[in-house]
Amino acid sequence: MAGMSDDDRDSPPTALPGRERPGGSDDEPLRPAARVTPGLLRTIEGEIIPRLMLAHAIDPAGLSPRPSHPRQADIDRLTQLALGQDPDAALEFVRALIADGLSLEAAYLELLAPAARGAGGAWEEDRCSFTDVTIGLWRLQAVMHELRGVGGPPTRSPDEPRKVLLRLTPGEQHGFGLSIVAEFFRRAGWTVHDEISEAGTEPVDNVRDQWFDLVGLSLSAERHLDTLARTIHAIRRVSRNRHIGVLVGGPLFTQNPDWVARVGADATAHDALHAVQQGQAMVGLLAAQH
Repeated sequence: MAGMSDDDRDSPPTALPGRERPGGSDDEPLRPAARVTPGLLRTIEGEIIPRLMLAHAIDPAGLSPRPSHPRQADIDRLTQLALGQDPDAALEFVRALIADGLSLEAAYLELLAPAARGAGGAWEEDRCSFTDVTIGLWRLQAVMHELRGVGGPPTRSPDEPRKVLLRLTPGEQHGFGLSIVAEFFRRAGWTVHDEISEAGTEPVDNVRDQWFDLVGLSLSAERHLDTLARTIHAIRRVSRNRHIGVLVGGPLFTQNPDWVARVGADATAHDALHAVQQGQAMVGLLAAQH
């Protein structure tokens, strides 16, 4: 949930026929999405990498030649392949990285999500057409679904699996990041209802008709902030679970954490893994209180 939405931003809708950005021929190579400055390198080497090692108990002396995290070159290459002519190239590339030691978690959070942002950036910079970026995002989503069988079956709770509803805020249209969040909840053993399984319905109707332990809502455009607040208020009013947890995600909440309370949610998450952790903690806390 910025996790929910690492890539969730006010980007082009996926169903506006005939709208294309000028320029961006198929033969034109993509330029790197970002330039690594000396200051950024120092930050990565001095702060980010040590934190990742601590979080994942990585021994620096035992690192293999292939790092457990993708390089910027890997991200740029996946973006190129997703926007290219070969429909299978992106999946083959990701499979090769995983076979070479890339973890499934890193593939979702640090490869697919940034590649999706790179595809959107290529469109914004007139380096590909609207049709190209739509197809590219579809290919990346197909890769994500193909990875579902990698790494063994999801973990299962001995009790009845918890149920989570993951939806875009009404009016939002860009949900690739939310799809990644859904995959992480599935692998944690949750029963997930998302934009695909609940297509054509509103989240308020979903919680009225079914019991959910948690609802997660993604927001990318500030103009939909009031809509999100009204949606959360209605969810709490009609939900079959009177103590349902509400999680919100998207870069806007990372930048403005006080907006969580403003819209009436319980918490936010900065990526898909954090969303699962927050959801599990929240549901456990609410159950203990009631």
